[in-house]
Amino acid sequence: MSWIKRSVIAVLAMVGSNQVVAETTFEQYSKNLKLLTLSDPNPAVANIAGGFGAGHGLFYAAVSYSDYDLQTKDRNDDDGSIAFGLGLGDPVNSLGGEITIGLTSVSTSLWGDGKFADEGNVSGKVHRRVTPLLGGNAASLALGASNLAGWGSTKQNPTNYYGAYSEQKNFGSFKQYGLAYTLGYGSAVSDTETKGDAFAGVAIGYDDYSFSLSQIGKETHIATTLYFPQFPGFGVTIAQADALNELQSKRLIVSLSISKQLF
Repeated sequence: MSWIKRSVIAVLAMVGSNQVVAETTFEQYSKNLKLLTLSDPNPAVANIAGGFGAGHGLFYAAVSYSDYDLQTKDRNDDDGSIAFGLGLGDPVNSLGGEITIGLTSVSTSLWGDGKFADEGNVSGKVHRRVTPLLGGNAASLALGASNLAGWGSTKQNPTNYYGAYSEQKNFGSFKQYGLAYTLGYGSAVSDTETKGDAFAGVAIGYDDYSFSLSQIGKETHIATTLYFPQFPGFGVTIAQADALNELQSKRLIVSLSISKQLF
């Protein structure tokens, strides 16, 4: 092979090598840029009480629909509820609290018996940020009472006194993933919320998406939560409750939630 041919081959190899490096660098740059522009991950453990609570002045509300009513146990009967509440106090430096009012009957003239808000309850909890047990970014401990007071048929249901611990951690090269878990025990969790039992859940988040797996007594819940950056504070959760049909109460639950800092 002549020195001319060897020189041409060497130049082509160098050009080809530089092109690969350039393409690789550009692809990596594009990937890194995308990662840097992702929303902060917000993993949400759905359908169970958590150790974290609303901050001072944060208003929140949620509307939920289920295709199966646990009270009537009629497969042709669906169910719905509305809840709204407010966070108070300082969970970081002292103690935070929140109070929630739930409307468990949302019937209208077009749906159900038409007696809107004739059943409901009041729930509350106190919460405090604590040192994470497993090296997470943040952790919180909460003590609460669901159905602490009520009206209508909810007065016949027991109050669920519970304690819960939650922890969150971000990971990945750009902290683009989020992991959260909750452990707790309540006095009215199992057997249609009449007996004490443990509950636990884990969630993983990426950008504006979150997936969670929870165990509430004998029930398994699988859920996904979607957030919308163009609508701050708004989220949609789609859950399959009793997903393995352990209690023959498998049902779909769809919830729309919103939060806003009032003061």
